[in-house]
Amino acid sequence: MHSNILTILLVALPASSFSRPAPSPRSAFAPPFSHPGRAAKTIGPSLSRSGPPLPSVRPASVPEKGNADGTPRRRRRVRYAGKYPRNFSEKYKEHAGDTEVVRRVLEKGNTPAGTHVPIMSAECMERLGLAGGGVGPDTLVVDCTLGYGGHASRVLERLASGQGGRLIGFDRDPLEIAKTDARLRERLIPAGAPGDSAVLTTVNQNFSTLGAYLESTGETGHVTSLLADLGLSSMQIDDNERGFTFKREGPLDMRMDAGDGTTSESAYALLSRIRPRDLSRLLEENSDEEFATEIALGLLDGGKRKIPKTTVELAERVREIVRPLLRTDEKKQVDSTIARVMQAIRIEVNGEFRALETLLNDLPSILAPGGSAVFLTFHSGEDRRVKKSFKAGFKSGIYESWSRHVVRPGAEERRNNPRSSCCKLRWAVRSLNAP
Repeated sequence: MHSNILTILLVALPASSFSRPAPSPRSAFAPPFSHPGRAAKTIGPSLSRSGPPLPSVRPASVPEKGNADGTPRRRRRVRYAGKYPRNFSEKYKEHAGDTEVVRRVLEKGNTPAGTHVPIMSAECMERLGLAGGGVGPDTLVVDCTLGYGGHASRVLERLASGQGGRLIGFDRDPLEIAKTDARLRERLIPAGAPGDSAVLTTVNQNFSTLGAYLESTGETGHVTSLLADLGLSSMQIDDNERGFTFKREGPLDMRMDAGDGTTSESAYALLSRIRPRDLSRLLEENSDEEFATEIALGLLDGGKRKIPKTTVELAERVREIVRPLLRTDEKKQVDSTIARVMQAIRIEVNGEFRALETLLNDLPSILAPGGSAVFLTFHSGEDRRVKKSFKAGFKSGIYESWSRHVVRPGAEERRNNPRSSCCKLRWAVRSLNAP
């Protein structure tokens, strides 16, 4: 019965009730199912029509890039994965010097990103002859590795409290020396003070050129205090893009001059051309590596395997090689081996031992009579060279005294700054009547 009634109603309705009205010419290209209160979607390239393409519509008051008022649009920071940032570039609060964040980082015994904590600064100032009196117009201090400027800050404070003097800061890293120069001048040299530009001179060169630099300025034999902190700066270690750490992914670079052309090749380029026999020798001489031969053969493998291109790839390859050779598969022991391998390669890439030997050979002519030299070393290869040079200079009468025993950081400093644990301080004083 119900179906019959429905049939009667349908038959009774006119045919126009089931037809769809033809679109007007203006709405022919409007997207279907558009809501009257919403903006229509832009016609995509897949829709075809006759005539030229429709122009994109943009309000005249809104610029192509930026806000409606003409100001640049603020770029949003790239979010990092997890609760805390891991990569150097992601630690924006530490870079900005957020007081609370920096305090928490220091309490954990870590170094805030983009900074460096100077090691044994009080001991350095004492052995440089800058802790007490004796600072005057003729005082000339050289910091061979300016870095973040931690030790240099103490030196400039001492010079400001005395009767004058100058500081020359050397550093081969073009990225860091410019920032450190600006930082030191802003914080420690009073703006507009008479002769303030002469108090600090920064030189973007390897310290191996110090002797030639002083000869060009007529200051050979005038340096009263010289400091050479031979360790890597925290800014270089923490920045995974520099390739100095295997704890985070980064290119296998390791060039201290940031690849500005003064260093011939990166760590990857070195491994690509070196022979296993030469790599084995390099590992033995630069880091006293026990498994130098096995690591060299495993890394290069006669060209059968690709050379690692990143720090993490290098670490994994070394881990595969040394694990079967160790008595115990302890992570700490394996990581120490990886660190020694990277240290040996880094020393070769940057010519660190050659630069150190050049400085030690030039040191007697650099120092003024009675001048002091302080070296901070971080592994046996550096310490052996400094000890041998000071000992030979003492025997020949060049140095009137030297450190027969090394000075080490105290327990509190090692706890607050774990990176200071392997540091050794050696010093020497040039004889007054040395030839």
